[in-house]
Amino acid sequence: MQHLYLKELNDFCQKYLVIGPQKLTRQDELLFAPKYESIKAKLFESFLLYEKLTFKVYGENLPLVILLNEISIKGVEELIEQGCLSFVHWTPLILNFNDNIRGVEPLAFGRLNNPVHCDPEASIRKTFEFMKNKPKKKDRINIIKKTRDLYRQPAAGIENESTNFVMSALRSGKLSKLGFDGREITNLTSENKQTLNKCATELLEYKFLINENLVPHQSEIHSALLSDSIQKIENIDRISTFSHIAQLENFPNLQNLSLELGNDISIIPKLRKNKNTIKFRSYLSELTDSNDLNELSKKYISSIEQSRGFFETKKGRFTKSMIMYGVGSGLGSLAGPYGTAIGGIVGQLLSPATDIIFDLADEFLLTELLKGWTPRVFFNHLEKLR
Repeated sequence: MQHLYLKELNDFCQKYLVIGPQKLTRQDELLFAPKYESIKAKLFESFLLYEKLTFKVYGENLPLVILLNEISIKGVEELIEQGCLSFVHWTPLILNFNDNIRGVEPLAFGRLNNPVHCDPEASIRKTFEFMKNKPKKKDRINIIKKTRDLYRQPAAGIENESTNFVMSALRSGKLSKLGFDGREITNLTSENKQTLNKCATELLEYKFLINENLVPHQSEIHSALLSDSIQKIENIDRISTFSHIAQLENFPNLQNLSLELGNDISIIPKLRKNKNTIKFRSYLSELTDSNDLNELSKKYISSIEQSRGFFETKKGRFTKSMIMYGVGSGLGSLAGPYGTAIGGIVGQLLSPATDIIFDLADEFLLTELLKGWTPRVFFNHLEKLR
């Protein structure tokens, strides 16, 4: 079961919703709307393809603000009941000294201990201050109760390990391609220190993903920090897998579909719990062990061909022919339990009292009822939304 780690929504909110020392540029203001729509489209995609989403939270739970505003309180409660939401309270941090100090390494590490940064209830209460239309007091209490247990923190000590690892890499020359020679560790420029900090911070997040068995969204994958030391697994991720299958079906990827539907992500809870969506997620978890697109295509086509419904069998074709000629209740003797079930339905359809004509639409309905599930059914379901 794959769990997706999302940090982009928190980063976006921290930039646009929190008043900080850095003011927004004119370009930032112009990019707000398209970035926000892009994030919502990614949420639509992620909630449908992954069993569980873990959102990074720095202090107040701003991702929760977006979910409550866009999906509604009831919708968020439904997602919680589905077991697909969790939050990581990001408390570790890595700092760099502005000045060079003889005998002192340029990086330091620590943990945030302000209540809003480490206490789930304080984080959620602070969240409501960012909402223009705050939930009623009763709803706020319920949200806190249902959300506080969804929090967790990165394991203790990983900030220390990450800092030491990067400093070791610096000394051994493994960061030479980033402009470090490893000799002047305590005499770095301000730019060098910021780069070193970024390396350690990325490694910290990488270690967290490994420890928690999480996968990052495509847009949040950083360039390999220590490509000489880390052997990346080249399996195709779930989003790329879906995009490839969608191309085979001549269907847009889920982000484009969301934009096409007006990017209304309030439909996520209902669409996510649809049986075809659930089956498709399970199907993807079995399919993503491949690292070759050609092999992926073969598996997908094979899964469609191998799933044959009753009406596609020899007995089923004969039964369907008999149905179309109006033979209803007597089908049990022809097709066993399938015939008995179909006969009962058709008997009602052909009853003079109902005055219903059994036509091709009814044939399609009955065919689908007894048809074996294939991943194509998921695309058929999405097609109805367009």
